[in-house]
Amino acid sequence: MPVVTNLGDEAVVTAWFVDEGQACTAGQLIAEIQAEKVAVDVLASADGFVGNRVAIGDPVPQGSPICEIADIAPDRSMAAVAPAVVSAASDEPPIKASPAARRLAREMGVDLSGITGTGPDGRITEQDIRSRSASPGELSGLRGVIARNMRRSHSETAPVTLFTTVDLGQGAPRNLTARVVKACATALAAHPELSGTRDGDSFTSAPIAGVAVAIQTDEGLVAPVIKDPASQPVEALVEMIGVLAERASTRSLSMADYEGGTFTVTNLGSLGVDGFTPIINLPQVAILGVGAARRVPAFGPDGGVVASHQMVLSLTFDHSFVDGYPAAEFLRDVVGELRGA
Repeated sequence: MPVVTNLGDEAVVTAWFVDEGQACTAGQLIAEIQAEKVAVDVLASADGFVGNRVAIGDPVPQGSPICEIADIAPDRSMAAVAPAVVSAASDEPPIKASPAARRLAREMGVDLSGITGTGPDGRITEQDIRSRSASPGELSGLRGVIARNMRRSHSETAPVTLFTTVDLGQGAPRNLTARVVKACATALAAHPELSGTRDGDSFTSAPIAGVAVAIQTDEGLVAPVIKDPASQPVEALVEMIGVLAERASTRSLSMADYEGGTFTVTNLGSLGVDGFTPIINLPQVAILGVGAARRVPAFGPDGGVVASHQMVLSLTFDHSFVDGYPAAEFLRDVVGELRGA
């Protein structure tokens, strides 16, 4: 009896496109899943009849089934009339909702049947969905998945954060995020204990660093991955980050955009933040926070006071896998790469 499983550490089913007991064919779209960072279409893995569906909005742990596909229908009489049931008009009045509201309801795990629309002719609007989702005081949909994963990171790691200040020189820094991404990827080649993924109490180091870049969207924080940034010039990384940010804003990132991440960079400097304690992006073991580059007085080579740009870097690492000394060495090397860039 084939099963269909979810993707990621935890996800929620946001839509079913087949009813309980309904026939399906291999490759047919049967459900939509919202993982922490992306919506994924689920295709049937075999011909059969769908049963034991996970309820919309319920969290599903990694690797667990969201439904079963049986060779025969739970009720043989149901199999005989399934096509007619699917195509027949329902006695219930149709739910009036805009396409945008329907999409938002799927993303947030909200059941449209329990909402009274406030739009024209009782039509359900996006605001109705948001109000319903917020009313119980419980996080749901993508926001709920993010919250659970953040709590999991906090509970399953021994986070320690190191802070250091880097002097970027007198000129105003340009393409800062791209420069930091490249500096981290270059430094990680000499510090494989910070570049990789964990599984329980084991850690697998990656031969080539893939750096995830945190991007804020209206739906939450996402972190698509730049593959092998150490081999790319800064100008190319600037373009890659811009493309990922644009796709994130239009919700067009794919699962492939999140694969291969071994380390994460998150930049809050544009908001005036100096230093902070970023949360580790599981299953990675380290993340670097980038603060604001501020123009400050500093001593020049001749001892005179000059204007310089300085910023704080905040490295959070899992002390269960990485000791403080090698983490400090990595941070020192990142600073060296930035100063030499």
